[in-house]
Amino acid sequence: MAWQQLTIATHREFAETVEVLLEDLGALSVTLMDSADQPIYEPPLNSTPLWQHISVTGLFEENKDLSQAKEYFNQHLGKQDPWQLTLEKLADQVWERVWLENFQPIKFGDNFWVCSTEHEPPNSAATLLRLDPGLAFGTGTHPTTALCLDWLANHSLNNSKIIDFGCGSGILAIAGLLLGASGAIGIDIDPQALIATHHNAEQNNVSDKLQVYDAENYPKTPQSLVIANILAEPLINLSNDISALVKPSGHLLLSGILSEQIEPVKLAYNNAFIFSPAVIRDNWACLQAVKKP
Repeated sequence: MAWQQLTIATHREFAETVEVLLEDLGALSVTLMDSADQPIYEPPLNSTPLWQHISVTGLFEENKDLSQAKEYFNQHLGKQDPWQLTLEKLADQVWERVWLENFQPIKFGDNFWVCSTEHEPPNSAATLLRLDPGLAFGTGTHPTTALCLDWLANHSLNNSKIIDFGCGSGILAIAGLLLGASGAIGIDIDPQALIATHHNAEQNNVSDKLQVYDAENYPKTPQSLVIANILAEPLINLSNDISALVKPSGHLLLSGILSEQIEPVKLAYNNAFIFSPAVIRDNWACLQAVKKP
């Protein structure tokens, strides 16, 4: 089935009105997106910030008559308000397939690759992690995940046991196992993440080495490597819980942190850990530390 997509580019103060108008017009769904490449990283709790310049898009069935849409918005928004209308047809597609075709293999370290099932890495002898789009965050394309994968691919993991705290898709725990770790535990508050991690572990033939737990019920035994790729505020709030999971002289990776949040996060862990210089990519940081004996 094909679709129609009606987009109104406007300013933040008109976004809510446009959203309601699209729903009243019969939109099946409404999406708000940045129209000026303005980043919003980690908002305060209980807030929903919007970009200054915003595109509000309604999705409609193919046979919906939208020939009078411009006149409809003129009547409700007025010609003096800053807005612009675009109407386009969307051909019927299997959107997961489109994503897969555009998700190219990504290399970490000397010879570790993350690939979809649609692609092969350039080196046939590579250590390979297969990952397709699914229910949970984490493909290796975002700097927060990539920085952790770089660390894993460049360190010896033989006989290590890993805890992936906030595992998402399970990519970091699975990568560690493929790179030589002897066992891993994935922990997440989201039931969909647990499902995705199970699925991805099976797809990469490491499900026998990976245990998955929800955040209310997981083993507290300290391990030699703990990775927490979440966000600065939960990293700070959960610092005691996360710290307790690392063995003395064990390694800790903290990611999902903006460069301006490095010091507050380090402060929450400084008593128990010795930090290396932060690694920063596109304003995102990964903190690497060793627990004091």
